[in-house]
Amino acid sequence: MLSNRNYLFALFCVLMFTQANATHNRAGEITYKWLYGLTYQIKVTTYTNIQGSNLADRCEDTVYFGDGTRAVVLRSNGLCTGSCSPACEGQPLPGGSIKLNEYVVVHTYPGPGNYKISMEDPNRNAGVINIPNSVQQVFYIESYLVIPFFGSGVNTSPTLTFPPIDDACVFQCFEHNPGAYDVDGDSISYELTTSRGHLGVTCPGYSYPATGGGGTYNVNPVTGTLTWCSPQLQGEYNLAMLIKEWRKNDDGEYFLIGYILRDLQVDVGMCSNTQPDIKPLTDTCILAGGVITKTISATDSNFEVLTLEADGAPFGVASPVATFPTVSSITPVSGVFNWQTSCAHIRKAPYQVTVKVKDNGSPIKLVDFETFNIRVVPPPPLSLTAVPLGTSFKLTWRKPACHPTTGNKIERYCVYRKENCSAWSPSNCEVGVPPSSGYVRIGCTTNLNDTTFTDSNNGNGLIHGTKYNYVVVAVYTDGSESYASNQTDCMSLKRDVPMLINVDVTATNSTTGSVFVRWIKPSLKTDALDTSAVPGPYEFRLVHHNGFTGTFSTVYSVTKPYFLGFNQLSDTSFTHTGTGASPLNTETVAHTYKIEFYANGQFIGNGQKASSVFLSIAPSDNKLTLSWQHQTPWTNYKYYIYRKAPSEVSFTLRDSTLLKIYTDDSLVNGALYCYKVQSRGEYSDTNIIRPLLNFSQEICGKPKDSTPPCAPKLEIVSDCKVPSLILQWNNPNHVCSDDAVKYNIYFAETETEDLFLQDSIKIMSDTLLAFDNLTSIAGCYAITAVDSFGNESARSAKICVDNCPEYELPNVITINGDGINDFFKPIKNRFVKDIDLKVYNRWGNLVFETTDPAIMWDGKTLQMKQPATEGTYFYVCTVNEIRVTGIVPRDLKGFLQIFTK
Repeated sequence: MLSNRNYLFALFCVLMFTQANATHNRAGEITYKWLYGLTYQIKVTTYTNIQGSNLADRCEDTVYFGDGTRAVVLRSNGLCTGSCSPACEGQPLPGGSIKLNEYVVVHTYPGPGNYKISMEDPNRNAGVINIPNSVQQVFYIESYLVIPFFGSGVNTSPTLTFPPIDDACVFQCFEHNPGAYDVDGDSISYELTTSRGHLGVTCPGYSYPATGGGGTYNVNPVTGTLTWCSPQLQGEYNLAMLIKEWRKNDDGEYFLIGYILRDLQVDVGMCSNTQPDIKPLTDTCILAGGVITKTISATDSNFEVLTLEADGAPFGVASPVATFPTVSSITPVSGVFNWQTSCAHIRKAPYQVTVKVKDNGSPIKLVDFETFNIRVVPPPPLSLTAVPLGTSFKLTWRKPACHPTTGNKIERYCVYRKENCSAWSPSNCEVGVPPSSGYVRIGCTTNLNDTTFTDSNNGNGLIHGTKYNYVVVAVYTDGSESYASNQTDCMSLKRDVPMLINVDVTATNSTTGSVFVRWIKPSLKTDALDTSAVPGPYEFRLVHHNGFTGTFSTVYSVTKPYFLGFNQLSDTSFTHTGTGASPLNTETVAHTYKIEFYANGQFIGNGQKASSVFLSIAPSDNKLTLSWQHQTPWTNYKYYIYRKAPSEVSFTLRDSTLLKIYTDDSLVNGALYCYKVQSRGEYSDTNIIRPLLNFSQEICGKPKDSTPPCAPKLEIVSDCKVPSLILQWNNPNHVCSDDAVKYNIYFAETETEDLFLQDSIKIMSDTLLAFDNLTSIAGCYAITAVDSFGNESARSAKICVDNCPEYELPNVITINGDGINDFFKPIKNRFVKDIDLKVYNRWGNLVFETTDPAIMWDGKTLQMKQPATEGTYFYVCTVNEIRVTGIVPRDLKGFLQIFTK
């Protein structure tokens, strides 16, 4: 008999073996829901076998929260009075072989951060084809929760509406869609992944399912439809996908806010069924508060009974929710999607609807999925008007029909302006104001109730004579933009001030230049100047400063008692000319003017400032490039180029351009060419004189070759034993230049030193340089070409060559005076800078030393200056070799035998 201890141990082993071989986990996922603060509801959903041997039913499961804590969680779905009480029994699915299990727990996190929520169970079900020995493989699922450090911290995972259990047929395309939507309005993307085992590592041996030749296995990253075309073998397969949610930050960049790992199982069998087909669906939009109605239909080539259903974001919103009654009928089948939207449904992210159709094929039912998006668009601001006030427009409008004060509410209004009022007709579902409209955003208000805006062009004033119109858009807290408001009428500022029309350089000189300035008087129409309200006398005051910026000072003024009639204010031009006392440099300086208007000594206003056209010139090889700039309230749209060539006495029209740059080519280097540019422009107000023609100053320049030749290609032929060194290169005048006049040779003794100019060769046909009588060939070389204008090319590639040093000492000398072998000297000595040689006798006494590579020791000792005694001596020698890397030491050691006879 077994003792009690042995009996308990045997029972424990049986239980462990049973648990280790239990087969039950087929599919699952983890979702989470924000409740308040840092508190979340977490739900683990699994699908397990009901039938079969060695089943393990989990009345409870362990959830890891990703913050270092975990909890044992009771199953919460199904009947709760059975063997698992107080836990529940789970819910069998139709067919009776699979059970749905839900484990729900509430957890409070310690703070913002990133948390990986996970669950793992010892075993998957047996026989999964693409997971070898699946019964021994851990079943693992996870989700990723990001609690933001900014904002409210609200983050609920996507809701998944279609279960991860499906059937498929061999050789028939299979589709699966989780029917995901996000209640926070975050964007969702999808990607394939692998089924996971212990600690989230891919199951050993896991493989994506076979597709056959030319088949596909992928997931649509936008719609979430997983497609497998086509299964090749019968059996069960586990597939996995990541369902990621993305949120946009204040910089407009998307960041990952969480994901769900869905592990799904597909049972593939043999069948003659074919997949049903949903008629393609298109995305749409609806004005908030409107009703969207959409008929959806599907067919089946086998003429089977079809079941059509839909789910997605519109079914999970605040009331009113969308409706789509599930319908079943013999093919074709159709149903009606209906959604009465409201202002509460406004959001930037579209609402995705997933439609599923299933046939009643036997033994396997096949499905098809289609998705479509609905964008609920905010209505526009109402009744926009614009009223001119001085050099500004004051805009007013009314709130849109939708202006919630909580949730996703109006955060601001943004104002857009366009000049010259070209037509724009927004397309269907086009929100905001795209750049293609021609409108430019000029500013935004700060809150829902701020429904006025004054456009003063950032304090610079708008331009008289230019026509403007405006639109306004409401912007919500999630970044949603409304439809644009009505476009205002095309309007101009009141012409109650004088306006410049000419700033024309008439003489170019560094001191006595002159500029012709002309303006038009304020208009007396009913919408402009009212002389009864501003009685005279009236004054025009012309102010000026050098350049494009500066402080204005008066250069001319005229005052008359009346605006019209006898002794009226009729002067509308002035030629500003430099004198000795007041020089005017039009040669190197632009000039800017403004005309001010006064009545009875009081300032009434002024038109926008205007500058002369200022011309610059840049020489290059056989060409001159002109560029110019100006600041004018009118629009210059064309420019005429006038030129005076070296042989000409007056300017003639050379060309015209729409740009503010022009290159005159095919010129003679070194010859003098002079230019001036005339601008042609106009105000958008057709009542103002046009065209407006204004000359720049005159400017002259000489074309100059500033383009260097291309770099020669250098080659080196060397022989360190001769030694010899030959440099050879190509002539750039045969390749890329026509006026190269010399070569510069650059050299450095080592690789690390900077190259310096060693020599120049002024005969271009000489493309070879040979060096003779060299004591070293080590060094680095490069070559350049220089043209007749002194432009030097880039250096050729640096090429380095090295020495091949040799230094060898004899092992015997005879110091007997017979003239044969009487000196200790090197047998080989090449490319050595110096040495450090020391010779020692048998007692270790130093008898000779030198740094001369030639040595030439006659055998006399250092101390006594007498010939050394016959015998064996030892030497050590450091040989400093000349290399391209620098001086490199090499050590020699050896014995020297000295004979005296």
